[in-house]
Amino acid sequence: MALFLICACLAAQYRVPAGNRAAIRRPGAESILPGGRMISPHGKQFPTGPGPFGLAVSPSGKMIVSIDGGNGKCSLTILQQEKNNRWQTSSIEVGTEGGGAVFADERTVFASEGKWGRVRMVDVKNGRTKHIYQLNQGGQLNQGRYTDSNAGDVAYDAERGLLYVVDRANFRLVVVDTKKKRVAGSVKVGRMPFAVALAPDGRHAYVTNTEEFDSVAFVKVEDAAAPKVEGFARIGGGRRPAEVIATKDRVYVSNARNDSVTVVDAATRRVLGEVEIRIPEMEGLRGVIPAGMAYHEASGWLLVAEAGINAVGVIDTRQNRLLGHIPAAWFPARVVTDRDMVYVANAKGHGTGPNAARHEAGARTFQADIHKGAVTVFPLPDGSELGRFTRAVYANNGFLPSHAQAAPVPREIRYVVIIVKQSRTYDEVFGDIAGGANGPAAGIWDLARFGAFGIIYPNRRGLQQRLALRSVNVTPNHHELARRFTFSDNFYADSEVSTDALWRHLERHKIPFRNFGEGREWYDTNIPDQYRATRFIAEMEKVYGKGGQEFPRLILMHLPNDHMGKARPEDGYPFEASYVADNDYALGRIVEYLSRTPRWKQMAIFVTEGDARGGVDHIDSHRTVFLLASPYAKKNYVSHVNASFPAMWKTVFGILGLPPLNLYDAAAADLFDCFTEAADFTPFELQQEHKDLFDPAEARDGRTGVLQ
Repeated sequence: MALFLICACLAAQYRVPAGNRAAIRRPGAESILPGGRMISPHGKQFPTGPGPFGLAVSPSGKMIVSIDGGNGKCSLTILQQEKNNRWQTSSIEVGTEGGGAVFADERTVFASEGKWGRVRMVDVKNGRTKHIYQLNQGGQLNQGRYTDSNAGDVAYDAERGLLYVVDRANFRLVVVDTKKKRVAGSVKVGRMPFAVALAPDGRHAYVTNTEEFDSVAFVKVEDAAAPKVEGFARIGGGRRPAEVIATKDRVYVSNARNDSVTVVDAATRRVLGEVEIRIPEMEGLRGVIPAGMAYHEASGWLLVAEAGINAVGVIDTRQNRLLGHIPAAWFPARVVTDRDMVYVANAKGHGTGPNAARHEAGARTFQADIHKGAVTVFPLPDGSELGRFTRAVYANNGFLPSHAQAAPVPREIRYVVIIVKQSRTYDEVFGDIAGGANGPAAGIWDLARFGAFGIIYPNRRGLQQRLALRSVNVTPNHHELARRFTFSDNFYADSEVSTDALWRHLERHKIPFRNFGEGREWYDTNIPDQYRATRFIAEMEKVYGKGGQEFPRLILMHLPNDHMGKARPEDGYPFEASYVADNDYALGRIVEYLSRTPRWKQMAIFVTEGDARGGVDHIDSHRTVFLLASPYAKKNYVSHVNASFPAMWKTVFGILGLPPLNLYDAAAADLFDCFTEAADFTPFELQQEHKDLFDPAEARDGRTGVLQ
């Protein structure tokens, strides 16, 4: 049978280092991330609340505060250096969706509180709120009042007692007079303001805009009551400017989308140049995601939090060139320097790890409960160390060339169908599968609540079912697909690819595609997945069967109902688990239909989950379902490759003959181990659901009550 090797491109040369090892969270040592990358952060590590995107250091350098804005809550994590030089950690819950933090003095912090439209002044020594500054008011010279402010990034002029706050909802910079405890003034700064920085002399503020020609607004703030936009430095080119920092004569802007830092003359607003952050031999790809920045005056180094590659970049501002990278934890978002110390806020910390244990199979802690960020602390390294650090960053991300030969893929596969479901973990669906034809699988039977022997409990508040359903095969089609084809016990839902970027990639290379996932109806669990399956099959028949149009090379389909919702017995959903059964039956119908079409002989169907937030897993809370159905899929094969969405896209791009989209899929593992030369064209047979759990004939639209 004809085979081809993935062309001599990046996909064949680079691969993340984990191999078949599973994700593991090990603060203080190397951690393996979902998808196969690794982190080995330099320095000391301290846990924070989820999503620390703000970071501040006190004037003495003996206290650090991160503002943690994950999971709809805002908290402050406080690190205080004791007399023995050890750091003590505490936390304060303050508001919701925080945006920024800055010290007013040695014990007082201003923390912005997102959609509440306010900034809280907190005494971090005792946790008490000293004052709350409301942005929803006019200034002395402003007309009108505001009622929907959203407080984002902040900067502080301690000498004048002026606090500068980005109001993301009203596209303005707000000046708060903290001595008089009121808004002094505000000014519109363009659409979608994001970050603010203050000039060293306090006379100007600089605000990045992600939708105003990708620009930086130069705001004169000498008169607090009447701040004035003097002009814009237009970065342009779709760079999406993120953070901004200012020295006495330069303004530096990190460009998240273009992997670069733009240098602007502070006096003339003229763009002087751009420092590109590129990975050797992959210069054409993006994914570094430069974010927060800090300037170290003595060395002339600009430190850049590189969220996409889990590192801190070092730029020599005297030569405007990249010197190297320092390993950080997962998704560094902010970096601050104080004297010769460096502090990094890592939004994802060291990962989540498992949210169930083998010895505590019934314990249920969901992702929202276990997400932790991390603050990394280390002295500024010597330039001679950067070579060693940079190599570690490259190795952790799979950026070092590999001499391993790419796996073969059947040339006959021409069409790819991707079915994305929603929110289930591996253990709760496949934990009861002992293994495949090639050996054991890593699951826990007791966690398989949606497995082949599920126990379905009724809604405690409902009377529609007084007894549980026992030993019910909740997902007969998922289990039959795993038995008939290929599944993975080491696949994770942690996407680094947006669908918008995917469509542009396909269009650029003239690959016909079809997206069955646009609009609210594709995400509404009030709509049965049976409706989506019926509509999909009818459309395929009408357009590509009888209609004779060219069959798409790639089809993306959403089946979201395994996300579940409240029991609706009147609509055919007597249990929450009925949604999962609905999803299972719809999946089976689609695969059965496709396997009976002429294109089946040239097709590969990938099935996975958009996220894994709804369940528990004993390996990692991100581990999720992955299935490959194809005549060329190995039969009852369990793949152990540490993989995630970039690995799936790398495999899909290999089939379609496409180059990589970004750094993530270029250096990802692949799933070519799932394929075989020996084709089996036997169609898939739809498996029936347990009618007491879900009867497809009784499924109704929750909005209209119409049978599907």
